[in-house]
Amino acid sequence: MGGADRRREILAVAAKLFRERGYYSTSLDDIMGVIGISKPAVYYYFKAKEDILYEICLLHIRNLENGSQAIVDSDLSIKEKVSKLFENIVIQYHSNRDISEAYLRETAHLSLERRKEISGMLKRQEVLVKEHVDMGIKEGVFRAVDSVHVVRGIGGMLNWLGNWYDPDGPDDIHSIVSTYIDFIMHGLLTEGGNRV
Repeated sequence: MGGADRRREILAVAAKLFRERGYYSTSLDDIMGVIGISKPAVYYYFKAKEDILYEICLLHIRNLENGSQAIVDSDLSIKEKVSKLFENIVIQYHSNRDISEAYLRETAHLSLERRKEISGMLKRQEVLVKEHVDMGIKEGVFRAVDSVHVVRGIGGMLNWLGNWYDPDGPDDIHSIVSTYIDFIMHGLLTEGGNRV
């Protein structure tokens, strides 16, 4: 197995264990035991357990950024872009469950400096969504809402999904996305915006 593959494997296993057991309850020995490698092999890629958590948090943000950028660069209408930007947040808890839930629950265990860095990256994502909501308001598609509070409130609602959603449970992710987006968009759209 190549170095990049081994690094990805360590991150994947750690994210799953952090999600299931929590950061403090997962040791490097637990991670090594699942993969079947030695402690020096882990230390070759990561200096400490916190470095692994930090990389997992970065992966979550990059997944959000990559999804958002593809949406922003598309030819979709502003209404569709905002809808897809919100959907991008939800879908992470399905397509990248271990990484997203480990990020959601365990970021507090990072050093203050790293938490600030991650928070700054997430803030840029929030600003991106806010800017698109503002565009929709300017175009008359969305109601004249306080976009900062709306985007933060919706973000909190969408991220809460990571605390209860189970891909193996009775709730289908596409049904959840559809329900959430319908609820959000009806709160944002003007009467004329519903026809756009």
